[in-house]
Amino acid sequence: MDDRELIRQIHRGRKDLVEKIAEKYYDDIYRFCLYQTGNQEDSYDLTQETFLKFIRYLDGYRYRNLKGYLLTIAMNLCRDYFTRRRVRAGEDCPPEELAGLKAPERPPGEIRLTLSEALLKLPETQREAILLLYVYGYHYREIAGMTETGLSTVKSRVRRGTMRLRELLCEEDFYG
Repeated sequence: MDDRELIRQIHRGRKDLVEKIAEKYYDDIYRFCLYQTGNQEDSYDLTQETFLKFIRYLDGYRYRNLKGYLLTIAMNLCRDYFTRRRVRAGEDCPPEELAGLKAPERPPGEIRLTLSEALLKLPETQREAILLLYVYGYHYREIAGMTETGLSTVKSRVRRGTMRLRELLCEEDFYG
């Protein structure tokens, strides 16, 4: 059964089918939250919150792109997560500390920075745009709609984020 039919059946009273949606998209939502936060426990919680919020507002949902819709919910929850962390830690706390980013000790000669660690060093908006484009395969226009920004803004975020990733990875001799 495709997403559209699942939603139709749920709207007709088959609430048991919500579990199928969660099973289908859980890993993608969890992975997105993990890339955003860098914290497994928080990502698990944010993934759960994503599906709870989806269930809460399910009656008002009209089929569009279900995975995109769930990612938009997750993206907004991740933004709230960072806002809450900043308020608790104080505005002076750098994003790397908020995300719990601490590179593990590695012997000399090994790669010091993995791609996921480098992603955590990007500004939140650049990281979102890069993940949605390269990991989830959305087009620039779709990302603009999901993030409620202009097309040129999305392109700029991807370009700047990609350039910064390249810098970070080259600094750490990622390419050899």
